[in-house]
Amino acid sequence: MKRFLGITLAAALVVFGFAGCTGEEKSADEQGLTEITIWSPDSGSRTAMEKATYEFNETTGKENGIKVIYEAKESLSNQITIALQTNRAPDMFMSGDAGEFSEKGYIVAIDDLPGGKELIEKKKDFLVEKRQQYKGKTYSIPYNADTYGLLYNKDMFKAAGIVDENGEAKPPKTYAELREIAKKLTNPEKNEYGIIFPGKWGGWFGIDVERMASVNSGTVGYNYQDGTFDYSYCAPMMQLILDIKADGSCMPGTEGVDNDPARARFAEGNIGMKMGVSWDVGVLNDQFPAKCDWGVAPLPVADENNVYKQYLNVNTGMKISAQGVARVGAEKIMFVYSWFTSDELAKRLYELGAVIPIDSSIIESADSSNLKKGWAEFAAMTQLSVVYPQIPEMEIAGETDLSTNFLNNVWTGNMSIDEAIAAYNAVAAAGVEKYKEYNPDYDESVCIVPDWNIKR
Repeated sequence: MKRFLGITLAAALVVFGFAGCTGEEKSADEQGLTEITIWSPDSGSRTAMEKATYEFNETTGKENGIKVIYEAKESLSNQITIALQTNRAPDMFMSGDAGEFSEKGYIVAIDDLPGGKELIEKKKDFLVEKRQQYKGKTYSIPYNADTYGLLYNKDMFKAAGIVDENGEAKPPKTYAELREIAKKLTNPEKNEYGIIFPGKWGGWFGIDVERMASVNSGTVGYNYQDGTFDYSYCAPMMQLILDIKADGSCMPGTEGVDNDPARARFAEGNIGMKMGVSWDVGVLNDQFPAKCDWGVAPLPVADENNVYKQYLNVNTGMKISAQGVARVGAEKIMFVYSWFTSDELAKRLYELGAVIPIDSSIIESADSSNLKKGWAEFAAMTQLSVVYPQIPEMEIAGETDLSTNFLNNVWTGNMSIDEAIAAYNAVAAAGVEKYKEYNPDYDESVCIVPDWNIKR
């Protein structure tokens, strides 16, 4: 494995071309190769992963008697459950709950496989209870991340004179600056607006407000030190949105705007700013090619003297099926798993514009000369970001969450921000107690991090 990671993989990734095979190809059995199957829900990186898999199979894999079959599948969560129940599971897959699947014996702890502890130690800062870990064991290792930033239209900024000493567009650093810039960029007669809010999008409040407001507190509604819920960190962001609405600086009709139409409007060039996620790079380069020059800036903050690291969203990582280990053996499974989670593969996939590595040091060593517009800027956010610990499980079915209250009551003026936050703090706290009633063995103390401090 060390030889593979240190020498062979690097050689395999130097040439990353992908060409179809001509003529009849022998099956894996005929070539004496062991097939190892990987299922992923990530269709966005399918082309790059197919290239990587092909090159691996033609070099390192063949040398070691292995052929990887990589499949990107839609609705993977439904398919994997059936596959596990009928003994037709892939060897590796990214889906399902680590706790549930481990209790049912569907997956194997990486700690118990050859070389597993070394892999875990290297990525320990990115592992979260319930996502990758369960009851002291690790069941998956994340390999890519989503980062967050402010998309801004450089053309509109320059036209409005919002530039630095070099004449370059100067994005806002604070909420106050964002509000003033939004005013300055708004001209209803030209159908130009300072910012757009996709209020109809189901992820708008959770991502564009809760996660992006975490820079103000270093939390996402849960105090990791004392175990209490407090969503007041969202208040400055919620107030900013209401103020912009009152100013008339956001595109009208927030309640009916979904995220795709919002991104399409930004791409047209008449929207000044929009909260963005790294996956928007593909949208603005390919799905809705932007007609304006645009950039990505760090998330604005409420107070420049009180800034915390941004939220880093890492994927759950690949789980290893017990069926796979029984079929092909732990050594071969871990040979492929080590390749899949290696820094070398993450670096190359980043260079291909497929994934952002979870570790900023990998990005720093990569060739960024041929990346899609915005990719390097979003990747740079890893230096300002960190993986947040898990918050407690809660059962709040039938209750009104903060997102719903904001859109239905705060936005319409029927409830104050403070009232909405207080109501949801109570809902969240009660939701944990209710979850514990249904799950008597649940221990919420795993979410307590006494020394949690990510202030920048």
